[in-house]
Amino acid sequence: MSAANCPSCGAPIEFAIGSSAVVVCRYCRSVVARTDRGVASHGQVAALVDTSSPLQIGMPGNYRGKGFRITGRTQLRHQAGGVWDEWYAAFDDGRWGWLAEAQGRFYVTFKVAADAPSLEQLQLGGQVPSIENLTVAEIGEAELASAEGELPWTPIPGSHYAYADLSGPSRKFATIDYSEETPVVFKGNETDLDELGIRGAEPRKRTRIAVTALNCSQCGGALELRAPDETERIWCPYCGSGHDVVEGKLQFFRKLKRQKVEPVIPLGTKGTVDGEEYVVAGFMQRAVKFDITYYWTEYLLYHQAKGFRWLVHSDDHWSFVTPLRPGEVTDGPADFVAKNVHYEGKQYRLFQDATAHVTFVVGEFYWKVTVGETVDTADYIAPPYGISKEVTRTGAKEVSYSHARYMTRKEVETAFGVSELPRPRLVGPLQPYPGPKLVMPWLLFLLLLIAAAAIVGMRAPNRVIANHVYAIESSTPSNGAPPNGRLFFVEPFHVSGEHNIVIDAASSLDNQWLFVGGDFANEATGRVESFELPLEYWHGVESGERWSEGNREKRVYIARPPKGRYTMRVELQWEANKPLPPPVHITVREGVFRLPHFILAFLAISLFPALALIHQLSFESQRWKESSHNPFEIDTGEYDDEE
Repeated sequence: MSAANCPSCGAPIEFAIGSSAVVVCRYCRSVVARTDRGVASHGQVAALVDTSSPLQIGMPGNYRGKGFRITGRTQLRHQAGGVWDEWYAAFDDGRWGWLAEAQGRFYVTFKVAADAPSLEQLQLGGQVPSIENLTVAEIGEAELASAEGELPWTPIPGSHYAYADLSGPSRKFATIDYSEETPVVFKGNETDLDELGIRGAEPRKRTRIAVTALNCSQCGGALELRAPDETERIWCPYCGSGHDVVEGKLQFFRKLKRQKVEPVIPLGTKGTVDGEEYVVAGFMQRAVKFDITYYWTEYLLYHQAKGFRWLVHSDDHWSFVTPLRPGEVTDGPADFVAKNVHYEGKQYRLFQDATAHVTFVVGEFYWKVTVGETVDTADYIAPPYGISKEVTRTGAKEVSYSHARYMTRKEVETAFGVSELPRPRLVGPLQPYPGPKLVMPWLLFLLLLIAAAAIVGMRAPNRVIANHVYAIESSTPSNGAPPNGRLFFVEPFHVSGEHNIVIDAASSLDNQWLFVGGDFANEATGRVESFELPLEYWHGVESGERWSEGNREKRVYIARPPKGRYTMRVELQWEANKPLPPPVHITVREGVFRLPHFILAFLAISLFPALALIHQLSFESQRWKESSHNPFEIDTGEYDDEE
């Protein structure tokens, strides 16, 4: 440790870390750097903005087994307004680490040797092969606003530098710093206080401004900041005046023409979603234009620890929206609208893409939003979930993603203590199908049916108990049958009573018909089952084409007759004055598997899923009716997509 006096005010300063370059004097805020002859002042930095960070200079931590101590920080101002903190940590192994903190998220990065593309080569939403194929999430310019503590480099107040933030799966994160001639790459991961070994830290007490001190500069209406340390702009709900929030003070920005768009959930309302309490901080209306202009509203929700979320209201449908890291979504470059994106193994289909613009704002926001602000959007759906992609092309260029979960009207009413919200009339993009989910039950019944069929088929003996071939002779019958008929009796046979009976008749007919009828009789009880097996077969040539019809084989079933001794009378008839039919083969079998019964059962259990599928297809066609990428429409090529 080396000590000196501030060359500006004479206060004592200390260089606790041997590799540090400067110390910001905590008395006069001068940037004091080491020199060969001692120390020198490089000007003063502005006062720090109170961000209520849980981190402090001197705080120890441990990241992945390596101890560190926070020695200083810089505050950087974003082009869209707002500041973020970058804390500098001296690790026990001699490395300097950078701990960035923005909107409740923490990022640890270290300087690495990597080939970075030039700023002009970067493609928003594209990947950087030399840096683990991470996705370019933001390209912007930062301004050094302030600094404190001991730092490894000399901050120049008011200096600007270009940067690019990269995002990847598994919370990977990187920044390319273009302040030097050769871009510098810092790579690491998004983290949290537990992983940093900083447990039990809480945001320092917020310096809240009294409600009476926050009055609209134009109408005097009372304004209450619900996220005082993160709000960049607040719009008066009484007169529509916008104010930038600068160090707890309001600076008039502009006044909007009053447009009556009333939020159905009032500003300041508290609600609980997924077990977390949020407060409604802001409200905006946005719109896109196709054949007509479509409007929807968004409620900005604030949670002190989790930051900001959104509650989106469109066509009386609701969804709860949380931010995503761009690297978590599998997508193409920002200028490319993919047909599908993937997140956590699920595919989301493109529903709509357009340029959205803000038409009304009221309340407070974490960026300097104003009416007329535009952003390119693409919405993807996998009901009841959705992913929205937004590309900002003015100021800091940024591609951002958010994940939406459908909320029913009742869920919203319960969460925010409101009542009688309008019922939706149309099918919403994220609305889940309300009908029964019959696919899995149908598959289960089908598997049970197949198993039952296999068991029955294996147990069926298919045993022949009578087998006779009857040749039809030309002599006149002596048994009382007509000249064009014969009557036969089958020798008695035994039936077990455990299975069904099948009677088959077959004859090689040729342009003939043969009627086979008879009685299946129990000798002991006299019970008779009559049957008919009409056979016919016809063929010929007509207009040069061969044709045939009829059936030379027929079958009849008798359902499980009682056990006993049976006999069978068989009567044959054919067309008079025609050639005699060929012999007929009569077979009696016991225990034959009846496939048609299982086919009928299959058709029966398929009826309800088929009806449900028809209903679901109708529901889906209504869902996609308002989409510009409707899969139910046939593309006739009449319109040019480039228009």
